[in-house]
Amino acid sequence: MTRLAAVLLLLAPLAAPLAQPGDWLAPEAPPMTLSLRIPINPAPGQPTITPRQWAEMGAVALTGVGHLAASEAGLSAAYIPVVIGGWGGYVGYRGVTDEDFFRDLGFTSENLGPAFRDASILAGVATAGMVAIGAAQGTLRLEADMLPLLVLYPAWGLTQQMLVQGMVTRHLSDGGLSPYLVTPIAAAAFGSVHVPNWELTAATTGLGLAYAGLYQKHENLWPLGIYHGVLGAEFYVWVLGRNPWEEMFGGEAP
Repeated sequence: MTRLAAVLLLLAPLAAPLAQPGDWLAPEAPPMTLSLRIPINPAPGQPTITPRQWAEMGAVALTGVGHLAASEAGLSAAYIPVVIGGWGGYVGYRGVTDEDFFRDLGFTSENLGPAFRDASILAGVATAGMVAIGAAQGTLRLEADMLPLLVLYPAWGLTQQMLVQGMVTRHLSDGGLSPYLVTPIAAAAFGSVHVPNWELTAATTGLGLAYAGLYQKHENLWPLGIYHGVLGAEFYVWVLGRNPWEEMFGGEAP
């Protein structure tokens, strides 16, 4: 079994049991019918995506393209702090000018307990699967370089989840799109920035499906960002057999 096949088998069942579709998905459509209506001139009071939301989603797309270019050029170590700082400044400005912004985005204590519970279950299942894959292929190891990754990577994971969930999933949901459309769109957006590493792309797309469901259910970013960083570090080392710290900084962790 290839590593990609193992990853797909690991991730396939994760989204359904945790997302609990009955709690967050739209009412079931009539049998054998499917309709999508995108009005040119929505009626007053009808959900719509605002120009600012379109601009934010466009900026997220440009950030993803920049990430692909930086990765190809070997400049990820320089690009990631720029993204964290740039988006952090924007989010900080929005938070100062709009008192509800942080809560609406998902930086809130509301639903924090249930959100961490479900994200912890997901992380536990994923970690167990990665341990099994790492043991089978001889890449299961605990090294000093993993410690700074586990400390620093969640900051990057939180930034990514803020962009994908807070700026894509939420905006599309606010615009009235069905969760049946929002969830795969968000997952594809998350996975696409990891091309051309197809194992990582498959893993992040599967994780994105579960995360989009959990975000729509709990509307809380904290556990998604933190566990994103932890799972990312484990995946690089145990499944891909790579050392991202050494790849980015050219040496072992101090």
